[in-house]
Amino acid sequence: MEGNRASSKESEDILLALDQVEQTIEVMCDTLVRLKEKVNMHLRSVDEYSEKVAQVNLEESVAPKKMMH
Repeated sequence: MEGNRASSKESEDILLALDQVEQTIEVMCDTLVRLKEKVNMHLRSVDEYSEKVAQVNLEESVAPKKMMH
């Protein structure tokens, strides 16, 4: 009977540990999803900024220069 109790306690401990691991993995996955979203937003803003800079540079190189009198 003592062996069954020890085995049952061991099984409960394993299930609790697995539950904690599962919760940890869920938190890590949620964190990774939020991080990925933030990185994607940053990359989009960098792309938009780069496009604006390129457009301004193009306009400056093509536009006639103002002549000073």
